[in-house]
Amino acid sequence: MARAWTSRGGQGASSLVVSRGVKVRLVDDLDLDDQALVGRVGEGIATFAADPGQRGGDLCVAVTRGAADHVAAVFTRMTARGIARAAAQRFTLQCVVALSAEALGAAPPGMFARVVAECRLQLGVEEREQLSRAAQADWSRVEPASFGALFQASLDPGRRHALGAHFTSEADIARIVVPTIVRPWRERIRGAGTIEELAQLRRRLGEYRVLDPACGSGDFLHSAYRAVVRLEIELVQRMRELGGAVVAGAVVRVGNFLGLERDPLAVELARVTMLLGEQRARGEQRAAFAVDPSAGGGEAAIRWDHVNTSISEADALFVEWPAADAIVGNPPFQAKNKLQGELGVAYVQALRARYPEVSGMADYCVYWFRRAHDALPPGGRAGLVGTNTIRQNASRESGLAHIVRTGTIVEAVASAVWPCDAAVHVSIVNWVKGCERPGKRRLSWQEGDRADGPWVTLEVDEIGPSLCPGTDLSAARTLAGNAGAGCCYQGQTHGHAGFLLSAEEAEAMISASPRDAEVIFPLVNGEELLAGREGAPRRYVIDFGERELAAARSYEAPFQRVWQRVWPDRRSAMAAELGRNAELLGRDPRARVNRHHAQFLERWWRLSWRRGEMLAAIAELPRYIVCARVARRPIFEFVARELRPGDSLVVFPLADDYSHGILQSSIHWAWLMGRCSTLKRDFRYTSRTVFDSFPWPQEGQRSQVLRVAAASRRLRAARLELSRRDGLSRRAMYRGLEGPGRGPLRDAHAELDQAVRDIYGVRVEAEVPGRLLALNHRLADAEARGESVVGPGLHALGLGPDIARRCNSEDCIQVSRGWGA
Repeated sequence: MARAWTSRGGQGASSLVVSRGVKVRLVDDLDLDDQALVGRVGEGIATFAADPGQRGGDLCVAVTRGAADHVAAVFTRMTARGIARAAAQRFTLQCVVALSAEALGAAPPGMFARVVAECRLQLGVEEREQLSRAAQADWSRVEPASFGALFQASLDPGRRHALGAHFTSEADIARIVVPTIVRPWRERIRGAGTIEELAQLRRRLGEYRVLDPACGSGDFLHSAYRAVVRLEIELVQRMRELGGAVVAGAVVRVGNFLGLERDPLAVELARVTMLLGEQRARGEQRAAFAVDPSAGGGEAAIRWDHVNTSISEADALFVEWPAADAIVGNPPFQAKNKLQGELGVAYVQALRARYPEVSGMADYCVYWFRRAHDALPPGGRAGLVGTNTIRQNASRESGLAHIVRTGTIVEAVASAVWPCDAAVHVSIVNWVKGCERPGKRRLSWQEGDRADGPWVTLEVDEIGPSLCPGTDLSAARTLAGNAGAGCCYQGQTHGHAGFLLSAEEAEAMISASPRDAEVIFPLVNGEELLAGREGAPRRYVIDFGERELAAARSYEAPFQRVWQRVWPDRRSAMAAELGRNAELLGRDPRARVNRHHAQFLERWWRLSWRRGEMLAAIAELPRYIVCARVARRPIFEFVARELRPGDSLVVFPLADDYSHGILQSSIHWAWLMGRCSTLKRDFRYTSRTVFDSFPWPQEGQRSQVLRVAAASRRLRAARLELSRRDGLSRRAMYRGLEGPGRGPLRDAHAELDQAVRDIYGVRVEAEVPGRLLALNHRLADAEARGESVVGPGLHALGLGPDIARRCNSEDCIQVSRGWGA
């Protein structure tokens, strides 16, 4: 095929300013009569529209990753031998543009060789070898949407982690681009019945603006741009089908795809990504529109200034956003507990001052969800990726709950495994600002912890802020009777490993000085509960209680242990805190500063959070209930009062079998799943959101209560038998429940679940969420009127001492006898 090399000045191949004055020779136009260069992302979007569980493009990703690694290696070696980072960056980006342009036929042969030959940075042998390897890649398969992120990750993975930035797969991009951009426009195009209507739609498409406020290296913007290019092609084909004349030239412009990004390297990569995307789009547009660029129709040159002005270096949370019809992207992931450590005290305080309406307990990405919704025009659409905590607790209330008050979630992925190095599960939410017309909404989630795990997709009438099918339990209210009952606590937080002893160390200390037993206690934690067969503690904790320093010092060996291990670290932590505070006050004398570590140092010999109120509650009981705070499935177990619970346990100061049966039942589990937060796919039990709102049975016949208690005992007996007979841990037992078939543990759970459903008056499992939510609201309303309601535990039912006696057995995890009674 003959190719005409032209430029804006008519002098052949033109020069393009890639970055800060560095030029790369480019060819402006490519005359193609087919669609051989249709974007891989466009193909991926079409595939995803048929099957949301597919993650296509493995070959392109592999080629892209290899190419990125080779180019990044050049950059790394250049900077390692003293070449300025900016100069090395500019050279490697020139190489990327040249290699891609040659592969697409958008530049004359030999362009890459000339870029290397004209390099003034004196390339070394290893650098030339890496460039040679990069040039051997099939750059027609290198995806601009993936290249930048992979290149950047290869350069500085630590920096990427601090900003919470991660590579976004093609399929995950499609889960936003399709419902937020492609599908609404496609419906409008297919709904247009006349040439005039289509022409008007095309004009609107030319004005359509898309923003990614945390654009990284441009993967979402590139995919959105290519998708809109294909939408215009589809629209033009529809016009021709109706016999209309098509105005020459494409109306979709790369400059209408806008980005904000705080990382300067990512900004440059995003600009190159969009430039490469425009190169590919040109051939596709000319093939579809049959336009001769030299005849004056359309834009004759690929111009850097379009992407140079549309993608800006800025922290989106502290600047005004450009107006846009759609907002897409993958905002930074950062849990609230790590935000200050990664971004600094000053940044976090400025963030919270700017957004007081966002809870300090919310995930970092929540700020983007809320800001995106507020920035949209009426009828505007958005699609963002976030950690799956956005549908939970404070993050949900600050983000998605705000969105659904004046918007409509039209499609969402509740939870999916993030296919990159970040060990996180994500949620993907697409919404419109305002009321969307009635219709089914698409809700999906991925099962398991593997990136290739199976998918479930449902069509639902409405998607609430918790992204759950069926009854949305996020509307439940706190019950004062639960919150004030003193029946749910977190275990002790030691705060430093220096407080912990092995069984051998504890035995040695107590043997040498029996009085030390007053401050050394057997410890049980979540891992021992789930993984141990007998549950007996393997570690001990030094707890001086509320003793003053002089009293603690009298326990010589335990005190020396804490003095040598805990004191130095707490002193260092306080010094670092003082430095951060000084820096913060230097910027703003009125700033609030932390005294977290200073307070710990003042009482350095004591546990960080001893939970004295919890200890007092369990001291009155022969045993108490615990469950792991984070687990795939909650397993509730009795523990002897002599054992100290670690902070990986939730503690319930309840000793009766009836209470254990209610907590271990599928009814309580359904409430937990609808109300808790998660860590990856594991559930996190929280007192405020789960226990404090859980509606306990308000009445029950004596026979029903006794039946629940008996079923609870039989369930624990079945677990004990499996442990002793088959050597199974609790975790292994419950893993077996995930498969088909019957067994004693499954039968015991079925018996308990039926007994608990009967006391609630629930006939089938499907009714549980709705009935529980209705009961929660009824009890909350009763409390608001000053009426009393039945709270947690058997004692709250007031059935008398005979029932209490018959509901109290003795089995529990003990110090030396494990499970036994």
